[in-house]
This record gives sequence, structure tokens and C-alpha cells, in this order.
Amino acid sequence: MRFCACIVFVLPTALVFFSMVGAEERPSVEIEQVGNGEIQQAVEIEGKEAKEKKRSVESEHEKMLPQEKGEEEEPAEGSPILSRWPVEKITLGGYIDFDYDYYEVSDVSDKNSGSSSDLGLGSVELELRVFFNKWVKSKIVVAVDDVGKKDGEEKIKIDEAIFTLKCPRVPLYFTGGYTVLPFGVFEDRLITGLITEDLYEIEEVGATLGFTPDFYGIDVSFTVYGGQDIIENLEDVGTHEFSADREEDDDVSSFIANVTLEPVEEMLSLSVFFDSEPGDGRRNLTIGSAFTLDLWKFTLDGEYITALQREKGDNGEENKESAWVAGLAFCPFESVPLEFVVRYEDFDDDQKGNQDEILDDRYVAGFSYKFLKWATFFFEYDYLNYEKERDSNAANHVNTFHFRIGLAF
Repeated sequence: MRFCACIVFVLPTALVFFSMVGAEERPSVEIEQVGNGEIQQAVEIEGKEAKEKKRSVESEHEKMLPQEKGEEEEPAEGSPILSRWPVEKITLGGYIDFDYDYYEVSDVSDKNSGSSSDLGLGSVELELRVFFNKWVKSKIVVAVDDVGKKDGEEKIKIDEAIFTLKCPRVPLYFTGGYTVLPFGVFEDRLITGLITEDLYEIEEVGATLGFTPDFYGIDVSFTVYGGQDIIENLEDVGTHEFSADREEDDDVSSFIANVTLEPVEEMLSLSVFFDSEPGDGRRNLTIGSAFTLDLWKFTLDGEYITALQREKGDNGEENKESAWVAGLAFCPFESVPLEFVVRYEDFDDDQKGNQDEILDDRYVAGFSYKFLKWATFFFEYDYLNYEKERDSNAANHVNTFHFRIGLAF
């Protein structure tokens, strides 16, 4: 494991070198400006000969323009705020989510607790992107969640801070920093997150080394990080209880292997991912897969994640939980940005009997409508089924409604 971690950090050093070489291959904006200044001076001194030289240089410059435009591999979100040497471009963007939520039961542990509602900003994000050249870029996202909502922390945090290096000679890339690591797809499309996202999302500082050959959209990556996110997520939602004498491992010994491919371009994509984290007495191993199928005006997606191995909990058992999600989206009109979505989610905690407040399954329906270039309206209805112990006063099902106006800039 330590050898693999060393490889992940040694290869990016080579990528940095190749990125510098790649940057030297293209003329900088400053060089082009100096060249234009010399041309004007030559016109004044040498007359006709200088004009011929200018036409020749300008012709060569025009030949370069398509190549310059082609170097931008993907459109950047946000508005450009700087576009000059020594960086190609800097963009600034973000979004604001204004939410209203209604819950039939305010406390799942008490079915008679009555309804509740909430109004606030689900999330406020500000995103800065820096494109140094074709091979090097970075992104920083600052966010505040649940502003004005009940139990909202309202603390400004670094939501993402990463940089990416690409090699101009071979299809390798390196991504380092704090971000959501490449385990799971989590295609929600509406407002609330998926149960697979709540249980298995890994947000840590990590180092990812990837290989992307130009062949059926293949992306093979290996990520190392420090943390035990998955087992801690399970403990947070109440499906796993740590033993009293549990020992933690703070070393950088967790890793993810991920493979994605697109066997049918712009129609079918597949993903397989594996995670290994240290645990108490044994490692916690998790595996999953996902697919997305675009056919006519429909999009079908599914995801399944399960435990291969778990540390024993406070009950002395190794509970190998699993969760899966299936969703269908329908866009009836090509000229109208309207999308209808239905989704089913299921969770099995692999424990004997029922436990209060543990989600069993969830039905979701809703739609999104982009009524302005920068504004989208969302509606979502959820029906949640919970496990319930015998003679318990807990709720076994809850209806919820969610409304959102999202503004992107």
C-alpha cells in the first residue's frame, strides 16, 4: 500500500515537468504583443519591405488562431475575469439555492410530533477557476450551507480546493486537493441527495492518478487518502455502532480504484468502483457500480453499492449493508428545458429485526424547469418508509415536499 502511495506522488512530479514543456511549445500572449510592436516600428523605418514582412508575420499569426482556440478543451463555468499571460484565463462563478421544505412529521422518533416546515438558503457557493495552460488548471470553491434553516451551522467553508495536471505526451492526469473523491456517481437530478450519497460519499484531501486513453471514454484512476469516511457515515445515520474499545488508524492508508467507460458514445456509460479503508481489527471494503442510459427523450440510471467486509460493531456482528438506486428522467420537449424525474431508493442494514429511524426505502417524484438562462425551479415529493420496532411510537412512513429556486452565475 505504501509503495502504491509513493507511485501516486512520484508520477505527478513527472507530469509537472511535461506540463512545463508543453507550455513552452506555444507562444505566449506577451511574445505576440512584442512581435506586433516590432512590426509597427519596422513599418515606419523600412517602408515597403517592412510592410511585406508584416503581412508575412500576420499570415503566420492567423494560421495559429484556430490552434489557440482548440487548446481550450472544455467550456469553463462562470464569467472570465482575466485572460492574459501568465495564465490563459480565470473565471468566477457560483450559485444560490433558495429552499422551502415541508415535513409531515418533524421527529421520526415520535409519530405524533406534528408537521414542520423550513425556509432558507440550501447552499451558497462561489467558485474560482484558474486555467494556467492546456495542461494545468485549478479550482477553489467556498460555500455556506443551510443559511437561515433550523439547525443550520451557517459557517463559511472550503468546499473544494484542487489542482489538475495533465501530461502532453501520454494520457495521464493527476488531481490533488480537497474534494469529493471518485467513489460513486450519485445522479440525483432534484433537491435531496441519494441514500447512496449519504452513506458512501467520500470528501477528503486525496491524490488521484488517472489514465484516459482515447478509447471508448475509458478513465482508470487510483486514489489514496487518509480517513475512514464510509464507516463513519454509517455510524452517523445509525446503521453501525462503534465498539467501546475501537482503535482508529490516522495513516494515509485508504484507497479507491475506479473505472469508467462509455461503450456507446453519448448513450451508455458504465462505472465500477472499489474502496478500502482501515477499520478496527479488519479493513472496511466496499464495492459498487453504476450506469446511465440515454435513449430518445429518456434517461435511465442506476447504482448499487455494497459492503464486502466490515469491522465488527458494538453488537459484535459484521453487518454488510447494501443500498441501490434506480431513476428515470423524461424531457418531453427539445426546445423547453423541462425535465420530469422519478426515483426509487432501497437500503438493507443487514441487521436482525427492525430498528427505529432506519430508512428502509424511498419513493421520489418531481421536476425541474429552467425558466431563465441563469434560474431553475425544482419541485420534489418524497415518500419515506422507516423500520419500526414493535410497540414503538416512532413513525414508519413520512411525506415530504421540497421547493427550490436555484440561481447560477
